[in-house]
Parts: sequence; structure tokens; C-alpha cells
Amino acid sequence: MTDRRTYHLLFGIQRSIRYHNRRRRFYEIWNATTVACAVLGGSSAAAAFLTGLSAEWSWLPAAFAGFVALLGAVDLAVGTARQANLHGDLARRFISLEQHFAHGRNLDDTEYEDLVKERLSIEAGEPPVLRLLDVMCHYELLRSKGDDPARWPSISWWRRKLAHWASQSDYAISLRAEASEA
Repeated sequence: MTDRRTYHLLFGIQRSIRYHNRRRRFYEIWNATTVACAVLGGSSAAAAFLTGLSAEWSWLPAAFAGFVALLGAVDLAVGTARQANLHGDLARRFISLEQHFAHGRNLDDTEYEDLVKERLSIEAGEPPVLRLLDVMCHYELLRSKGDDPARWPSISWWRRKLAHWASQSDYAISLRAEASEA
């Protein structure tokens, strides 16, 4: 049986792994969608230029081209591929840190302090954490450990959908406080 501090350190590391894997997957999907739209839009615009459209639909190639340019600009500004790589790297670093744990064994003070320092070092390179997404990963990890989801405050569907887009920090912090009191 692990002691409380070891359990909490391991839990935090595992939650960080889930969080960064979710962020990586989000950016990979965004990037793939952008590329697919660019290919589809570019080929549609090219086909329209080549075949010639009636005067009624002559605006369509320009609209496709504008849409593709806008998608490309947003993707470039956000840096979805770079963000996916960053979150993938952070997840790998947390996984490497998790490997130091011999599950079920208590850490001595030196091991514990070294792992906490390493975790803080990794966290120093993280972009700002989206708190609601972090809480969702917390709940997911609790569920994987057999905790009862009925005890947790509910998160509305629209907040879950926006978890990757906005921090929603006040809501997430109040959720964490309520969940820890339960």
C-alpha cells in the first residue's frame, strides 16, 4: 500500500498524462481536418476554374479559395502541428516520470523530493492549463480507479465541448473544491 503523498504524486502525474494526450489528440484532429478541408477546397476550386461555372455560381471558386486561405492562416497562427508535438512531448516526459514508481511501494524522502522537482520542471514548460479539461481528466482517472461518478458534480455537455477552447477556470475550480469535499 502506498502512502498518501506517493499516491497523490502518482495521481497528479497520471492526470497530466491524460490531459496532454487529450490536448495532443485535439490538435492532431484539428490539423487533419484543416488539411482535409484545404485539399477538398483546393481541388474543388481548381475543378470549378477548369470546368467553368455559370455566372450564377462564378463566386464559388473564390469562396473556396478564401475559405482554404482562412483555414490555413488560422492553422498556421495556432500552430496545431507544433502544439500537438508539444503536448505529445509533455505526455512522454510525464510517462517517463511515472516509470520511476514501483507501484505499491512507498517512496523515501529523497526519491519523493526528486520526483516532485522533476514534475515541477516539466510543468514549468507547460502552456497554461485549461482547468475544466484538467477536471475532466481528474474524473476520468478516478473512474478508472473504480470511484463512483455519481459523487461528482455534473459538467454540462456544452462546457465539455468547450473544454479545449476556453479555460472556464472559475467553474473548474469550484468543481474541484466540491469534488474534494465529497
